Amino acid sequence: MLDYNRESIINGEYWRLISGNFNHTNIYHLLLNLGALAVIGGLHYRYYNSAAYTSLILLLSIGVGVGILWLSPSTHLYVGLSGILHGIIIVGAVIDVTKKYYSGYVLMIGTVLKVINEQLFNSPVEISQLIEAKVLTEAHLYGLVTGLIIAPLYVYLNRKKSA
Repeated sequence: MLDYNRESIINGEYWRLISGNFNHTNIYHLLLNLGALAVIGGLHYRYYNSAAYTSLILLLSIGVGVGILWLSPSTHLYVGLSGILHGIIIVGAVIDVTKKYYSGYVLMIGTVLKVINEQLFNSPVEISQLIEAKVLTEAHLYGLVTGLIIAPLYVYLNRKKSA
């Protein structure tokens, strides 16, 4: 009912573009994603109020879902937060850079290199075995790109908040 399911989306169940990001294959998958979310949230929590963070997650989930639908036609099922996580990292890194925190460059370059590596060589088999599913590295790419597209909005909101 909540998984990203290409056939169901094409048949009108558009909420799955978003809800698929919040479902997981097993407890290990969920714990990995929640752990990453806690670490990433800890890095940039000061940049968002609850409405901004909720909208960030919503926009990233739409970007990941639509990206999979349009650009990964062979993907029929998808679950997990990993695409959104990559987007959150990028948006926070862009805000870091605008505030002259050089750690933002490190985060941005590291995340881009990770995603390029995944696109060229795929992800480690151990993670796929742990979560009992193939890691959809394209979702990481779509989250990163969506994050880059929407980052200027969050830079603006942060400047407005700081003023």
